[in-house]
Amino acid sequence: MVNQLQSATVKLVLSGDSLVLRGAQRGNSPPPERTLGLAFIQAPHLGNAKKQVADEAFSLESREFLRRRIAGKPVKFVVRYKTPSGREYGSVYAGPDLIGDDLSLKIVKEGRAKVTDQARNKLNRSDVDPDDADLIDRLLDAEHQARENKCGMWSPKNPHSRPRLTTFDDDATQFLEKYKNRELRATVEQVRDASTLRVMLHLPEAHQMVTLMLSGVKAPMVRTNVPGMPDLVEPFGEEAKFNVEIRLLQQDVKVRLEGLPQGNAAPGTFAGTVIHSAGNISEWLVSNGFAKIADWSAIYLEGGAAHLRQLERAAKAKRMRIWKGFVGQVSQAPSKTFEATVVRIVNGDTIVVHDEAKDADREFQLASIRQPRVSDTDQAGYMEQSRESLRRLCIGKPVTVTIDYHKPAHENFRARDCATIKYKNTDLGVHLVKNGLASVLKYRADDTDRSSNYDELLVAEAQAQTAKVGIHSGKPKAATKASDASENATRARSFITHWQRSGRVPCIVEHVSGGARLRLYIPKENVKLLFVLGGIRCPRAPRKDGSEGEPLGAEALEYTMRHAMQRNVEVEFEGVDKVGGFIGSVWLNKETNLAEALLERGLASVHGYSADQSPHGNALYAAERTAKLDKRGMWADYSAEEEARKAEEKAKLEQQRLVDAKAQQLQPRIEFVDVMVSELASPMSLFVQMAQPSKITELENMMADLAVSQMPKTADFVPKVGQLVSACYTVGDEWHRAKVLKALPANQYLVSYIDFGNSETLDVNRIRPLASKFATAEPHAQEAQLAFLRLPNDEFVSDYVDETYDLLRSLVEGRKLVANIEARPANAPIQITLYDPSLGRPVVEKSVNGDIASAGFAVANKHALSSQHNAQAAAKMQELVDDARNAHRGMWIYGDVVGDE
Repeated sequence: MVNQLQSATVKLVLSGDSLVLRGAQRGNSPPPERTLGLAFIQAPHLGNAKKQVADEAFSLESREFLRRRIAGKPVKFVVRYKTPSGREYGSVYAGPDLIGDDLSLKIVKEGRAKVTDQARNKLNRSDVDPDDADLIDRLLDAEHQARENKCGMWSPKNPHSRPRLTTFDDDATQFLEKYKNRELRATVEQVRDASTLRVMLHLPEAHQMVTLMLSGVKAPMVRTNVPGMPDLVEPFGEEAKFNVEIRLLQQDVKVRLEGLPQGNAAPGTFAGTVIHSAGNISEWLVSNGFAKIADWSAIYLEGGAAHLRQLERAAKAKRMRIWKGFVGQVSQAPSKTFEATVVRIVNGDTIVVHDEAKDADREFQLASIRQPRVSDTDQAGYMEQSRESLRRLCIGKPVTVTIDYHKPAHENFRARDCATIKYKNTDLGVHLVKNGLASVLKYRADDTDRSSNYDELLVAEAQAQTAKVGIHSGKPKAATKASDASENATRARSFITHWQRSGRVPCIVEHVSGGARLRLYIPKENVKLLFVLGGIRCPRAPRKDGSEGEPLGAEALEYTMRHAMQRNVEVEFEGVDKVGGFIGSVWLNKETNLAEALLERGLASVHGYSADQSPHGNALYAAERTAKLDKRGMWADYSAEEEARKAEEKAKLEQQRLVDAKAQQLQPRIEFVDVMVSELASPMSLFVQMAQPSKITELENMMADLAVSQMPKTADFVPKVGQLVSACYTVGDEWHRAKVLKALPANQYLVSYIDFGNSETLDVNRIRPLASKFATAEPHAQEAQLAFLRLPNDEFVSDYVDETYDLLRSLVEGRKLVANIEARPANAPIQITLYDPSLGRPVVEKSVNGDIASAGFAVANKHALSSQHNAQAAAKMQELVDDARNAHRGMWIYGDVVGDE
């Protein structure tokens, strides 16, 4: 034997007669490798899919016999001869002491290979080496023994082996569903890079080759000798690959298939985990700086990726290998956790909480998620749904807040604190993502500013995508647009009767602008409205423009915000104000009257006139008395004796006023004027224009002048509430003087036409500044009320409001009437009696007022100033009301429904 015995490690067993040997490593360079064929024997050959060559019979069994004994193990070998092409053949010695018989003898003896014809011919040559001749003789003896014993390939009952499938022709999704998370026996056949392996799964029906990407990790790429693609070897890629090869290549392992890769991966590519008795290769790669976390596949890891992230942070801190040049935050700073209460849901990913320790409100964005895009018309509806989902889950509830990172201001976005917020055991971010109501932000591997529960977010998103829910359903969902019941007073009145008849109406508080002023939303009818608590007056709260509020205004606003904002409430409707706001009571938790609660805490006072009309008036007065006795809020300096003294003084003044009035013997006012009714505001309230020729001419001239004297609209013109403007009426497109009552969203404004009394909502483009020469003239329409009368306070008779309207309209619409101004109360509409001049001498019985009373649609108003001035007319009006009651006309059709008021 001319060659010297050498040492090596078996890297790879190619077949039953061919090996790849690896020498000793020198420095950081990869160790040398050589391919060695076993001398004088031939095993069945494995096929080649690229060359369309099938496996020979018993080829896999022959290869496996050799692999299980020497793959990855140290051996001794000697080269016996080389072919002209340079391929080497020799003998390999394995075992505990690496000495003994040639490994080829054992292979042949077990029937896994046979002696080559070239070896048989060599025995007859005169120049045969004695050592080779001796080995060939022994190999022939071993083959004879195997034939005699019918071993291996010589057995006539050789069982049909399972096929070895090197290509993947199945449906990957179905294959994964069948074997997902099952521990499958496998052999690692190739290491492409440290985190990408070719493994042979030993399935019952076949040996299936697949590509396995280790779940949760990504090692540096190693791509060489790939047709049509340039070579690419990333730093530390070769070293990482070598370390995986010496640990796993051609080792028996168990594989758990866990998912499919993203993008256009090659057929038969899966994400999964390699299970080996020596340990977890993924953890070893990350802890030694050979790999980083792959977020896309970390979602598949059993038990999550928290441990891997901890190992990655440690590797970064040590600047190991791929982290050698890492600059940035090495590890997340300790998160700050505190208890809080959710006070407002800003949108689908932003929440305001009340920090109990600091006694302050703080706004947080849910870490690492993004709400559905409002700008995307297909997703805008899901944004509303995400906000509503959070509201239902946690508004007003105690939560645990963990601050994860701070997001600095960027372009048009302000700085934000981002946090993981949990209600009980529910992570709000995970809750949204799992239901397809938010998406998870993706980060660079070196970006540690992310949620402390990031891996669970990724898992939740994968579940939502699989279930095809929410934004992953492929179904567009547009935003819903609610109608505004408070657009103007006329529109508000069209709703009030229905809601009064409905009793308590379920609502959601959308916004709170003051202690007693709220914006409500009725989900069942998709209607929003402005609402004012009836029977009380709250101090004015400070405004965002910097204007100061009244004492305790901020406290009243805070209380209502804390207890009503975005809550489900029940509402009782009692009336409508002049600008379309609704008046009534709000019930929290179906038991607590919000107005009473404010009164009990001294954050509001009783509004006498409104409280007297409320069905809960007695309770409101009682709540205020409680606050006074407890000296709470605005009653901190309350003194019962002082209040009694003031009440006594007030009674004396009232008594003196009555005495003075009697002494003066108030006479009925006689002030007849010609009028035209220009607008009906309510059954008892209307607008009139003076019908004197001079007034009519004055109005016509002003209208003509106004039509040709419009001021140009400038870009900086923004109408303000209370401002006199020129407005283009939508009927006829004529310009009128108007007063701005309210600013609405989308550049809309509620205006009242001061020369006619009607109101409507206009776009800003139909509004112009009013020239100063038109601003000084008095309005031609004057607000008035029918003297001596009022509507009842009972809810039942509200059903007759429309009939009252119809009757009043038939009596006044389009007619020139005569009005007697019975009273001119301070800061209130004038009180008039309307007469039709065609009916002769004006007497109360034949007036419009009398017709309303006789028809049974009003009651006498004993406290009106007109009744005090003209007691005789007031008494006559009472007779007409009593007659209608006795005759069961109008609202009295079923009897005395309002009682003695």
